[in-house]
Formats: sequence, C-alpha cells, structure tokens
Amino acid sequence: MEKSTKPVVNFIKAVIIILVASIIVVGTSRILVLKSEDGINQFQAFYKQPENSIDVIFSGSSKVFCDIATGVLWENYGITAYDLAGAEAPSWVSYYQLKEAFKTQKPKVICYEVSVAAMYDMLYQANNWATDNSYGMKWNSNRIDLLKIDSEEDAFYERLNPFNIMHGRYKDLNENDFTNVRNTANYKGFDPRETIVEVNTPDLCDISDIEPCTEKEDIYIRKIIELAKQENVPIILFASPYESPEEDQKILNYVRTIADEEGVEFIDFNREYDKFGMDYSKDMSDGGHLNFSGNYKFTNYFGSILKEKYDIPDHCGDKNYTSWDWDLALQNYERNNLKIKNTEDATEILTMTQNGYIVFGTNGEKAYIIDNGEVVSEGEGSFRLPYTKGEDAFLFKEWNDKGNRLISLFINDEEHIEYYGNILFIYDTVNHVFVRSIYY
Repeated sequence: MEKSTKPVVNFIKAVIIILVASIIVVGTSRILVLKSEDGINQFQAFYKQPENSIDVIFSGSSKVFCDIATGVLWENYGITAYDLAGAEAPSWVSYYQLKEAFKTQKPKVICYEVSVAAMYDMLYQANNWATDNSYGMKWNSNRIDLLKIDSEEDAFYERLNPFNIMHGRYKDLNENDFTNVRNTANYKGFDPRETIVEVNTPDLCDISDIEPCTEKEDIYIRKIIELAKQENVPIILFASPYESPEEDQKILNYVRTIADEEGVEFIDFNREYDKFGMDYSKDMSDGGHLNFSGNYKFTNYFGSILKEKYDIPDHCGDKNYTSWDWDLALQNYERNNLKIKNTEDATEILTMTQNGYIVFGTNGEKAYIIDNGEVVSEGEGSFRLPYTKGEDAFLFKEWNDKGNRLISLFINDEEHIEYYGNILFIYDTVNHVFVRSIYY
C-alpha cells in the first residue's frame, strides 16, 4: 500500500512545486518588466478600461502619446479617447495592438498616425522598442505574433521570454516598479513632453512627388485599414505636425495614395498647421514631438474634426466616465506646472497655485506656508515650520552655515536648499512632485 501511494504523493509534490515556481516567475516578471510610458504602461492601463467605454482609439508611435492630449478631448468635447501607441511603432506593431484592442473595445473611430512609415526605414525594431511595444500586452497569440513579425529569428526566441531582456533590472528597481501609478483606469496613455525647441516650419507647397514606403509598411498599413473595415469602424490616417523633411513628405504623399485606393480619409496636418495656430518656434519639444502648448492646439483642432464628422456622444457629467475626469485633472496640473516653471512673475505663480499646490515662502520679514491659497502657518526670525499633508511631511526652515543664511525645504527625505532671500518653493500635491523655487 505504501509503495502504491508513493508515486502519487511525489506527483502531487511535483505539481505543487511547479505551481509555486510559476507563481514566483509570473510575479517576478511583472515587477521586472519596465514600467515604461513608451508602450508598456499604455497597454497595461488599457486593459483596465471598462469594456466598450473608449470612443476614439489613437494608434501609432510616440507621436500619438506625446501629441494627442486625451484630457483636452474630454474637457472640450466629452470624447473618451485613448492613446494606444508605442515608441517608434511601425504599422505591424499597431496592427496587432489594434487586433488586441478590438477584443474589449468597439470605438466609434480609429485614428492611425502614419509618420513612422516616412521617418524610419526598418524591417524589425531594436530590443528596447520591440519589448516596450509588446510586453504590456497579455500573453496570447497577438503578443506572440507581434514579437515574431517585429524580430529576426534569433531575437524572437530571446524576446519571447521577458527574463532574457529584463533579468538585469534587479539593481534598478524602485518604488514605482511595485506600485506603478500609471497602471490604473485613470491613465489614458498620454505622455507629454515639456521642453520648448524651435524648429523649422515645413514648406511643403511644392512637394508633390511620391516615394514609396517599405513594402512591409505598405502591407501592414493596408492590413490596419482592412481590420477597421472588418470591425465596421471608420478609420482616419493622419500625420501629426513635425519638422518634416522633403524625403519624408514624399513618402507621406505615397501614404495618401494608399488611403485613396482604400477609400479612407488621410489628413496631413503639416499642411494644415495654420488652421490651428501651430507655431513651430514655440510648440515643438523636439523635431518630432509637440510640447504642451502644441498638443493642446493640435488636439483641440482634431477634436473639432471628430465631432463634425462622426456621431460621438458627449460623456461629460456621466458618472460612468469619471476616470476621464481624473485623467483631465492630472493633465491640467502638468500643463499648469509647465507654466509655473516658465514664468518669473511671483504674482502669477501665486495665482496659479491656489488649487492643488503648497507654497513655502519668505519675504524678508516673515516665512509662511500657503496650502490651496490659504495661509496655514507663519514664522519669523530663524523660523522652523513643520507641516503635513496626507502622506507628505514637510519642514521649512532657515539656518546658518559658516556665516551663510540658508533656507531649506525638506519634502519627506528630500532637501531643497537656497540662499536666504525673498523666495518661493512650489509643491504639487496632486502629482506629489516639487515644481520649482523662484526668487522674487
């Protein structure tokens, strides 16, 4: 009897060991995978969205999640939009991402950004972008097929197992790897750029020549269009504004011929920038991406096109769509933070920080702490002002170091230090970030 039961016991033990090992592997891989806003976070948060809640899916490369401000579409038009895109994502990546998206969403419109076909001549992506564009997707045939079409044979088998790519991240893990604040239904894929870079305004009036994109891009752009038709969803192909050289424009002209052949709309916004007040000297963060001022203008104009041409409901005020209110609030704070960083007028800053900010300041006579526009603490002389807000702990104090009068603001364990003078320290309580200090 003992002999007959021993194999069964050993089998059960083996199964338990395999199950435990699988749980450890899955849990560890989730921690080790990059919490990247170049594609991974976008897809992981996409799965959190309520079924059939997204009316417009924007697909493509980083030009989508930098240039399409989902909060602007929500605030101005009540459109529930999502930026489901990946860094430098070619059309074959977008094709499989959209195939996956259609499992849970039935959008009113698909908007596919085509500039990668003009900007890059590639057959496969490098490790960093290939994994960013696939590892956010659930394990299924779409993820496997995406990795296969985006990888040379040896790279495919390496990338198939995330441990081969991510195992060296142990030493780089931080708090966000365990919490990942972007991996929620409130996140809609938008990842803006703050810098302001002056670039040349494209002069495209005389560029009518056509240069084909790669055969692979051609095939998958058409497959994206066919997929949308199969799902009975209208699709717009578009090129977001950027510093488009002549060679790029020739390829974009070719993409227009694809759209014409397939009977779908194509909008080249480099040819329409004057319609939405685009200023290439102020609205670009680099040669390829818009900054906050640029993406606001562009998205607002795009929203007007969508509302005019398609029957997209206004969901503002509907309690079933409150996650878009959160998305808007975060984007507004980020936009406001940029304005705060770029102004040297203390009066303007105090006006812009009346909601959602704590201001720590001195004026030569007094020190004070202002929370949401209200003075909550004051001090004089060699002051020391502690303050707490939620989980954040602050200490604002003056002190002497070898005859130098200094002012420090401690935020939890982080110190910001300046020489004594009329100065403001600004803290954003929504994003929990130190914005800046300014003398006035």
